[in-house]
Amino acid sequence: MTAISNKEVAEYVTIKEKIPLEIEENTIFNINTKKVTTLTHGFHKYPAKYIPQIPRWAIEKYANDSDFSQLILDPFCGSGTTLVESLLHGQNSIGIDIDPLSVLISKAKTTKIDSKLLDIIVEWILTEIQNRKEGTFKPDCEKIEHWFTKEAIHKLSIIRTIIDELPAKFGLNKEVKDIQDLMLICFSSIIRKASNADNQSQKTYVSHTKIKTPEEPNALFLRKIRLFQERIVAFSSKINKSQKSTIIHTNSSKPLTNYIAPNSIDLAVTSPPYIKAIDYIYNQMAELFWIGDLFDMQTQSQQNQKKKRYIGTKHIHKPEYAAYSPFEILTKNEQLNKNLQKIYSSDPKNGHKHAYLTYRYFLEMRQHFQQMHTILKQQSHYVMVVGNSSVSNVFIDTAKILIEIAESEGFKLVNKWGYKIKHRYMRFDRKGRGGIIKIDWVMDFVKIN
Repeated sequence: MTAISNKEVAEYVTIKEKIPLEIEENTIFNINTKKVTTLTHGFHKYPAKYIPQIPRWAIEKYANDSDFSQLILDPFCGSGTTLVESLLHGQNSIGIDIDPLSVLISKAKTTKIDSKLLDIIVEWILTEIQNRKEGTFKPDCEKIEHWFTKEAIHKLSIIRTIIDELPAKFGLNKEVKDIQDLMLICFSSIIRKASNADNQSQKTYVSHTKIKTPEEPNALFLRKIRLFQERIVAFSSKINKSQKSTIIHTNSSKPLTNYIAPNSIDLAVTSPPYIKAIDYIYNQMAELFWIGDLFDMQTQSQQNQKKKRYIGTKHIHKPEYAAYSPFEILTKNEQLNKNLQKIYSSDPKNGHKHAYLTYRYFLEMRQHFQQMHTILKQQSHYVMVVGNSSVSNVFIDTAKILIEIAESEGFKLVNKWGYKIKHRYMRFDRKGRGGIIKIDWVMDFVKIN
């Protein structure tokens, strides 16, 4: 199979909206669609998420031909795209993620809401915002005025305080808690625009050359709460009471069998982290100043401790990789060994660290395939979406390497095709340290033994 690097020009097959169920191998689609934020899909910005057409294709191909609801897993569920599509197609789902904000976003996007209670609570919130003079919630950040204007701090404090009061006002029950979580994600979704931080950068930072005028928090929140209200009601009307979406927040180092029974999953669809993964916590730092206390992540020091546990993380210290050498510690993949040695040798400043990060990434992904093999039913499909990367200016054919790993762990590749990435959040260029990934590769595996 031929991999396309970021520097190569791809020939695209243009389609509208729906991806055909039968696809010729190595086809690369240019999907013309504006329908990537319908219903709850557009609740919260999230970096590097795939478009809903991808899990929709997998579900329609492999999970819609049964008379009973099947169980679909997304082991790196992120903001819940697969979970939303599973529910909309009448299937049960399980999502797993290490990032607590991602888990809360997924919960808000997939939880059926009592529309009458939601109407009552929304009107109360909006009335309280108009009448309150002060809020009691204060971010645990010494330099909060670097990130937000005094006016924004004042108004955001009032909104968060009101949301915190919902259980005391309306009752300590699941229905109110579900709406409170929805309101927290609605609140989180306005933070970046209400801050001094650049709206589009991967990392949360305040530009001193491109001065930003923050949007007014109350007007932002009013627009968002009405959008959330409309879309969650429409989403809830499409979901049967019997359907279930379970979302698990866990450290990615823990075995999946801690939570999922062997041979129980009918279909898995996911997009795992990239090598030298996007720093989701750094990306969400402004939001975490305001809701991070829910996850013990309200300060930067707490955030830095958490991010060390993420697959693909860049945040490791020299003692962790000091003893590693790609010339002495070899993988089972010859091309990967050559890549690791080239990274190590060609980058005097960061080559040692980057080689180790890449080595560890593929080691963790091998362990992941081993666990997925255990929990998937025989002949069940695992659809995985990845983009190829460059590490220290060395091109890594991530898709090809993961295919070899998967096939050595009891999977067979049924098909591989791709699509052009167009709808980006966080339009960043890594200045030769990774580049903008132009194509997502869709790898369709089946468990064979």
